Amino acid sequence: MQSLEKSAQFSHQVQTMFSAVAPRYDFLNRLLSGGRDRHWRKKAVDALAPENGERFLDVATGTADIAVEIACRQPSRIKVMGLDFSGPMLQLGQKKIDAGKLDDTISLQMGSGEQLPFAAGSFHGIICAFGIRNFANADAGLNEMFRVLKDKGRVVILEFSQPTHPLFASLYSIYFNFVLPRVGKQISRHKDAYDYLPQSVAKFPTRLEFAGLMENSGFQKVSFQDMTFGIVTLYQGIKNA
Repeated sequence: MQSLEKSAQFSHQVQTMFSAVAPRYDFLNRLLSGGRDRHWRKKAVDALAPENGERFLDVATGTADIAVEIACRQPSRIKVMGLDFSGPMLQLGQKKIDAGKLDDTISLQMGSGEQLPFAAGSFHGIICAFGIRNFANADAGLNEMFRVLKDKGRVVILEFSQPTHPLFASLYSIYFNFVLPRVGKQISRHKDAYDYLPQSVAKFPTRLEFAGLMENSGFQKVSFQDMTFGIVTLYQGIKNA
């Protein structure tokens, strides 16, 4: 386990990096995923299954794509809180909210996923897309998600994975470790951000290991589903099912 000092240093570095690439973040997501990132997010919100009168938390909301997707499903009387540690990301997210006239549904707040600034039992559902990999302490983040969920509340986590098919995994490795960092570096104008991406995915727990972390935090009926040949994995769990 990382020391508190190392954890704080890691979080600050990641926060600084995402703030720096914020202006080109959405464009690079579309480009480097071949547009599949939109499909993945829609599937994650499908799994969250928002219903009338519910309250949701989007952890590591970034530029608020997930929060907007939830709001656009149009269930009545829902509220979505988007949380992120990057001010520039949240500013871009607020522009989307303003453009969609979604201010009555979505609120954004700056904060850490490892220390959620909400009372226990505040939300019916929590979603985190491509964010928990960037936590200094994933266990702490999962524990916090469990704490702020209501009983029977559901959590949906979308994260990059290592493809399992041997041939595809080899081809993808070339793209992910060599092509993507070079293109990302040129467009984002950040020397480290898109080197960090494949490195962080390589260090992330396996599917079974991460499902085990969710269970250790108290989640029940934990399951996971691969998408797009295992490039990403969708994890689900329920509090006190």
